Amino acid sequence: MEKSSHFPWNIKVIIGIFGYDFSHHKTNEIIKNTFISGFSIGAVFLAPKINYTDDGSVISIDKNSINIEIREFCKEKKIPVYRVHHNDSLKISTYVDNYNINIGLIGGAKIIHQDTIEIFKLGIINYHPGQIPETSGLDSLYRTIENIISPCVTAHLIDGRVDAGLFILESRVSVFKNDTLETISNRILEKQIDLNQVVLKGIEKQTFCFPEIDRPYKNKRLNNNKKEKIMTHFDNWKMKFSTDL
Repeated sequence: MEKSSHFPWNIKVIIGIFGYDFSHHKTNEIIKNTFISGFSIGAVFLAPKINYTDDGSVISIDKNSINIEIREFCKEKKIPVYRVHHNDSLKISTYVDNYNINIGLIGGAKIIHQDTIEIFKLGIINYHPGQIPETSGLDSLYRTIENIISPCVTAHLIDGRVDAGLFILESRVSVFKNDTLETISNRILEKQIDLNQVVLKGIEKQTFCFPEIDRPYKNKRLNNNKKEKIMTHFDNWKMKFSTDL
């Protein structure tokens, strides 16, 4: 496939990283991995902790929580950090302009709106913990088991829809016979960190094609009864994909 026609090439990649301003493993590891791998971080955008009801309504915003670990890391490495809501496009646009940022990277974020996405000349990279479109939305590992597909991580450039946009790459995650849901989930998370360097290098070297993702729908959040039903198939699913049987 040809490269996406709207994607501007031959530009030095300067990254703006979205994360959370509270203790958050993926946020911290994506930022550290990006810096240690030698990529230029223009700024980090940390969103405050928001408490939600089960239906997704906002209860409160935690004004006191901060991500101490990553703030100290960024201070030591002289990386600018801003506490900002991820859809405050006016503020983020100012930071992007000030630091010549041209690509975004999600280390932790809720749904990012189109007006924020459009600020980044090269788009915003996301690592989804499953196949797209089969596991789009929340509860991706349960959807993986339900659909009897191999666990994986999909890297893509986002658009205004959830878990859609332009495909970058997909990488499978190993399954072992003694795995629990937690151990597999942790392995999927670590795969996202491991892929980060591969994805950023590939973008700099212009090795990706970026085909459109066909994602006609977003999966709804699963209730506990549905999750319990899916888990009755967990052992059979492991048998199908385990590499140590």
